Amino acid sequence: MLFALKRIDLVEGFQGVAFGTMDGLITILGVVIGIANATQNSAIVVISGLVAGVANAFGNSIGFYASELAERAEHLHENQHVSSMTEARRSTLLSFLTSLASMAVPVVPFTILANLQLAMVVSLIAALATLFALGSMVGKLSREKPWKFGLRYVLLGLAGAGLSYIVGDVLKDLLTVGHWIIP
Repeated sequence: MLFALKRIDLVEGFQGVAFGTMDGLITILGVVIGIANATQNSAIVVISGLVAGVANAFGNSIGFYASELAERAEHLHENQHVSSMTEARRSTLLSFLTSLASMAVPVVPFTILANLQLAMVVSLIAALATLFALGSMVGKLSREKPWKFGLRYVLLGLAGAGLSYIVGDVLKDLLTVGHWIIP
C-alpha cells in the first residue's frame, strides 16, 4: 500500500518543533543530571530518562494542543487570523515527535559511557549545543541576533541542569541517610 506523504512546512510548525525540542531537552537533561547525581547508577538514569521522556513528550503535546485550541478560540472571538485545525494538529504532532527525539540527546551518553561523571559532562555539552543551535534558529527566524538567542537557550539549559543537580545532591543525602538507596 502506498501512502501519499504531504510536505510538512517546518516553518509553519516551527512553534511546535521549538517548544518540543526545548522543553524535551531541558526537562530530560534535568532528570538525567539529577538522577545521576542522586543514584550514581547509569541504569537508573537511562530508565528514568526514557520514562520521563515519553511522559514529557505526551504531556507536552497535550498541553501544546490545548494551548493551540485556546489561542484559536481567542483569535476567533477577536476576529483575527485563525490557524487551521490542520496547522494546530501538525504543530502538536511536531511538538510530540521533537520532544520524544530530544530525549535521546541527554540519555544516550549514559548508555555508551561507563564513567558516570563523563556521561554527565557529555550529556550536558550535547544538550547545550543542541539548545544553542535551536536558539540560533529561533533568533534567525525572529530576525534577531542568532547568537543572543542561542546563548539565552544555553543559559536556560544550564539553570535547569544546575537546579536538578542540586536537587539530586539533596536527595542523595536524604536517601542515603534514610537507607532508601543501597550504597
